[in-house]
Amino acid sequence: MSRTIELIAGLILVAVAILLLASEPLIGFLHGLGIGDDVLRWWPLLLIGLSLFFLVPGLLGGPNRRLRAGMVIPGAILAGVGGALLYTSLTDRWGAWAYLWSVIPFSFGLGMYAAGWIADAPAFKWIGSGIAIGGVVAYLVFATAFGGEAFRVIAAVGLLALGLALTVGGLAERLSRKSPSS
Repeated sequence: MSRTIELIAGLILVAVAILLLASEPLIGFLHGLGIGDDVLRWWPLLLIGLSLFFLVPGLLGGPNRRLRAGMVIPGAILAGVGGALLYTSLTDRWGAWAYLWSVIPFSFGLGMYAAGWIADAPAFKWIGSGIAIGGVVAYLVFATAFGGEAFRVIAAVGLLALGLALTVGGLAERLSRKSPSS
């Protein structure tokens, strides 16, 4: 089974490489067929579709839990990056990558968490959730610094909420240790 997956993954990578090499003539050919730029803006759906190659077998099952867990991580990264690219392609806001790059560690963290869940590996869950939270914090910080005014307000409120949640959690832990036992 793993050799089959390796073969399919290799063939997909070869096909993607050929598409990259032939992208300019291919775009010219598609324009010749009457396919406009409005349709071509949806190209990131290819990455999202490719992510399903990894996510569906990883999440739906099979006997080899370790292989399934390993497939979820690249699937999550492809889905996250594909979603961010789809947003920027459709809205033509490519400058948003000043903070959207944080989708990469966030997606990686989600993939690690899912891999830990599938393989029953608590360490993967902890590491994955930490990386995902780091990605969210990076998004909030960089959206505050480089986003528009609305992003600054949303990110500042998000950072404030995260800071308050961590503070309340830390205080609750301290108070619970100091309270007298009955």
